[in-house]
Formats: sequence, C-alpha cells, structure tokens
Amino acid sequence: MNFELSNSTPKFSQTRFGLEIRPIIGIRNSDYEFIFNPIVDIGFGKHGEADFAPAARFARKIDTDLFVGLEYYADFGEIGHFGKLSDQQHTLFAVTDFKLGVFSVNFGLGYGLTPASDRFVVKTIVGYAFPVPGGNSGSSDRPTTSGPVNPMSRSTARFVQQ
Repeated sequence: MNFELSNSTPKFSQTRFGLEIRPIIGIRNSDYEFIFNPIVDIGFGKHGEADFAPAARFARKIDTDLFVGLEYYADFGEIGHFGKLSDQQHTLFAVTDFKLGVFSVNFGLGYGLTPASDRFVVKTIVGYAFPVPGGNSGSSDRPTTSGPVNPMSRSTARFVQQ
C-alpha cells in the first residue's frame, strides 16, 4: 500500500492538496511480473472529488537488470459518476526498466486510447536506492523504479517495490 499527500499548483490540479491511495497487488516470478494498482485520487477543497485511476503493468525480465513490458493507466473520473468512455483517460505504454550505474531507470512511450487522453506521452523515472546500514547494498535482481507510475495523476506518486 502506498499513500501520497500532494501540494499542486492550479496549473496542474483543480485542488491545491490531494491524497493518492495506491494499493499494490502483484504476482512475480523469475521471468514475469503482473502488477495492478486500483488507485483512488482524492482532491481536498471546494473542487475536490475522489477519482478512480487504476494502473496495471505486465513485464518480462530480459536480463539481470533489464525488463520490458506494457503499462496501462486510466482515469475513469469521479467515483460514482464515471464519465463517458470518450471523457475518460486511457493510455498504454511500452516500457523498459534498466540500471544505469547506481541509478534505476524506468522509461516509457505512451499512446492515448481515448479523445480525453494525451495522444503521445513520454515518461521517465530515475531512482536511487540509498544504502541501508546492515542492508543488502547493491545486490538486487530488480530495478527499484519499476511498476506502474501514473503520468496523468494529479500527484507524482510512484510505485515502490520491496
């Protein structure tokens, strides 16, 4: 489960403060992973509402620190009052996760599937895992920035895998 409190400017959101609630449901084996996030975005204030914005990811491990896959992001709109399909956002991304030195990179090219979606989207996340005293520093078979990261979300929450 991931929670994020956000403070956004009017240029990016109808409300100044928001909360993203991101349950993390997934299955992973040595070669594949499937992750689903039934996300609820809550805006606080006069124009606030609770939106349902699910995300999903299917990826295949190609090499030790290299994954390729598809990520899907949606925003159905206000819970209890979903918009028409043409008013909803639905975007599909081709993605890759890889290591670049000490950094983990998630890069994706997306295409909007509905008129309300951005037609083409490029996303990237660069992550760094701070060493934990007594931890397993540097030995991971998995980039730490993988998983659905909603580029259309009011907030900039990201999915963090353990």
